[in-house]
Parts: sequence; structure tokens; C-alpha cells
Amino acid sequence: MKGKGRIINLISLICVLIAVTLYSLWLINRLNEVDEEYDTFVSKDQDIFDYSPHTKADGSKYSFAYVDYDEYMPASSQFYYILVGLEERGWIKKDSLPFTIEEIEQQEMSTKMMYSALEKADLGDYIKVCPGGFHYLYNEKEEDIAADLKSKAGSEIDMVITFGTSAGILVKDMNLPIPMVDFSATDPVASGIIVSSTEGSGNPNVWAQVEPSLPLRQLKYYYSVSPFKKLGVIVHGDEISAGIPDVELCSELIGFELVKDVYPVQPRETEEDIKAYNAMLMERFEAMADSGIDAFLLAGDVISDSSLLMTFFEPLYSRKIPVYMIDDASYVKKGATMLISAYDNKNVGRFVADTIVKIFKGNEAGKLPCIYTSSPSIYYNYDIGKMIDYPSRFEFLAVCDEIYTGGSGS
Repeated sequence: MKGKGRIINLISLICVLIAVTLYSLWLINRLNEVDEEYDTFVSKDQDIFDYSPHTKADGSKYSFAYVDYDEYMPASSQFYYILVGLEERGWIKKDSLPFTIEEIEQQEMSTKMMYSALEKADLGDYIKVCPGGFHYLYNEKEEDIAADLKSKAGSEIDMVITFGTSAGILVKDMNLPIPMVDFSATDPVASGIIVSSTEGSGNPNVWAQVEPSLPLRQLKYYYSVSPFKKLGVIVHGDEISAGIPDVELCSELIGFELVKDVYPVQPRETEEDIKAYNAMLMERFEAMADSGIDAFLLAGDVISDSSLLMTFFEPLYSRKIPVYMIDDASYVKKGATMLISAYDNKNVGRFVADTIVKIFKGNEAGKLPCIYTSSPSIYYNYDIGKMIDYPSRFEFLAVCDEIYTGGSGS
């Protein structure tokens, strides 16, 4: 009997392993699907291009400025990996970065804090940041930002790096005589930063990194894991920046209903502003939870204080509604249900860094390849899933890149 029991256990184990393998292969295949209407355009010269560093003709260092919208944590890690890419190519001196990714995440360093640290650091012989060249759109006047960049372009600044849609549009419209490099805009073509992602940007000094239909790909992945009939989304400000056109397209392609709540940009500068904003947002989450949705997508720049995640999510979780992320795995750790990230910070950073190098070596920004298609990663909060009865099958857990446990996302 003992021998028969061992054989049965062995057969059961083999069946489980086969099931996990088959499910893993199926999910990986699903996660790596890219819609047929999007052509992946990859640079062919990665292995032959000479990325070796050099100074400017007069022996001085290349200098860049940076424009962001506000203190948005995903921007920090993405900016960090661009710097790492420059370090790997030799343009930044090895071990000279004044912070690590762990310090950025633990201390919640903003891009402004990172830039300030870079101003004081010795990055080597080839690259530096322009002193005073950092700008946030949310608390500075656009005309003041434009005046500063135009006064420094070509003399103190050789390039402007921008994060996201709003910053990319603003700097592109300045028509500076120096190149600009934009990363992490939701749809640079639809928003008008560039004309095309495959046939030239339309401006010799403008380049923007393109992730082919990121929200569209993510929603297909989420639906594959656990189908939903009615998806809710709250949008702060511009719908294009939040990727809503792709969400709407996905709702048509898959067949789920989309419930949108779009409100204009609200001030969040003073304590009174923040208190009023949070009260308004809480009402919107409660109304969304009562709307009959069975899944919720958290768009960027809605909840700026991650310590309040569980407060805002409570109306959703009390109704067993999962909260999906567009980006920022740290929000999953702190209380969101899941992020299937189709944005690979490390390799996108390398891609953007290589583009910066090519521009510094004389290539026209507007003619360089823009598209990078990331490999997906899965981040899941097991305790939240258990609390809302999310289908956390063993086969699914086996293919997650990170599983967070410990109460409500702690």
C-alpha cells in the first residue's frame, strides 16, 4: 500500500508540474502578444554602432536639462535606468551616480531630488547636468520654463530630457535649436509630440520613446487572467496622457463596458489644496464602486500619496473589485491588486540612453528609431487577492515575477 501511495503521489506531482508548465507557456504567449496593427521597429545597428564616449569639440562636457510634470515616483526609477545605460556605455563614470535604485525607492526620491544630487556629483569627463536646469510643470509657469530653456539652449544646455506627455508637448512646441528626448509619454504620436514612430518624428530635433499601445496590451493581459464585464477608470486631467483612447479601443475589441470619470487638473500645492483634493477623490472612488464595475484600472497621477491607497481602495475592495495598475509596482506592494507591467525600466532605460549617445555623436534625433517593445512582468499582492477572492491559482502564482504578502500590502 505504501508503494502504491508513493506512485500516486508521484503521478500527482508530475500532473501538477505539467499543468504549471502548460499554463506558464500559455500565459507567456498571451503576455508577449502585440496587436497586428503595430509594427515593431527595432534599430539594426545595435551591435555595430560606436558608442564610445567623447567630449565636445572644445573639450567640454555635454550638458542636459530635465523637464517633468510633477513628483511622480515611476519617473524616478525610469530616469535612474537611463543614467545606468549611460554609465554602461562609458558616458558616465562608473560608480559615480550619487544614489542607488534601492535608495530612490526607499526614500521616495523625486526626479527633482535626483537632479539636485547630480548637480553636485562628478559624473566624469563627458556628461553633466545643467545647474538650475530642472523644471516641474505643475508649479512653474510655462512661459518661465520656456524663457529659461531658450536662454540656455546651445550655450549651457546641449539637450533637454522630458518625462511624459505634458512635458514632451511643452518642450516640443518651444522649437529649441537643440535636441529633446522624451520618454514614457503614453502615446507620443496621438498627443502630437512626434508625427510618426516609424517614418521620422517630423522635427529633426525631437525624439520620443514609443511603447506600442501599452494600455491596450496591458488590458488584454488583465482580461486573460480574470475576465471582467465592466471596467472603471478615474482620470485626472488629459485622457490622452492617461492612455484612455487605447482603453476605449480595448473595450470595443474585447467587449467589456468602460465606466469613465474624468475631472480637470486640480491644484495640490498647499495643505488645503491636498485636503480638498483627497476629499473630492474619495467621493469619486465611492461613486465608482457603486457604479456596478467588476474591475478598476488606476490611471497615473490620480493618487499622489501612496500611504492613502487603502483608504481610496476600500470602497472597491469591500465589493470584491480588483484594482489593476498601469505602472508602478510599489503601489501593488502597498495595496493595489496587480500590475502586469509591459514597461521594462532597465531595458527601456538602455534604449533611451543609446538614443542620447547617438544624438551626441551627431545623429539627427528626428530620424532615430522610436519603438521599444518591452517584455512583461507580473506583480501581485497575494493578501489583497485573498481578501477579495481573486482567482489566485497555483499556476498563476508560479509565473508571477513578484508576489507581495503581509496584511494590506505592507
